[in-house]
Amino acid sequence: MRPRWLRTPAAGLRVLAEADSDDVFCVWRIAGRKQLTLRSRGLLLEATYLSHVLSATLDAQLQGGGGMSLAITLDDGVRLRLSAYEMQADMLRGVRPSARARETTRAGLMHLRALQALDGQHAGASHRDIAEALFGEDAVRMRWSADGELRAQVRHLLSRGRDFMQGGYLGLAGVNP
Repeated sequence: MRPRWLRTPAAGLRVLAEADSDDVFCVWRIAGRKQLTLRSRGLLLEATYLSHVLSATLDAQLQGGGGMSLAITLDDGVRLRLSAYEMQADMLRGVRPSARARETTRAGLMHLRALQALDGQHAGASHRDIAEALFGEDAVRMRWSADGELRAQVRHLLSRGRDFMQGGYLGLAGVNP
């Protein structure tokens, strides 16, 4: 999901009026909190339900109870967004998406630790204190040394956290800085 301040009105998904379609448009059957915003390219519908977000531009001829079809923008990243488009199409059809179980990935754990290390440094903690908070007292007692791998990990995490703070978080969000 893109940060709200960087969203473009043409979010990729467009809901078009289609007289011969079996899919019927009804804004009230879309689950979650809904918001309509008038933009230069048309009406933007945003709905948020649990951790799911629907963002679609509505056709000017689209009417409640009328047939609809969906269109997406074909570009280089469309394959990466297909599952999100399917979920959004289901939301438009009135299907309530289930809560996604968040998987802990190695990269996610690294990002979390980097931000925790940076918070520790800003609070005045030493590298050793940060290592104890992140890896546990036993690990630090057995593996800590001035030029050891735990100290190197802490330095790496602090560097990574500073990069996030200086705009690197935009890359995580999938936004070109």
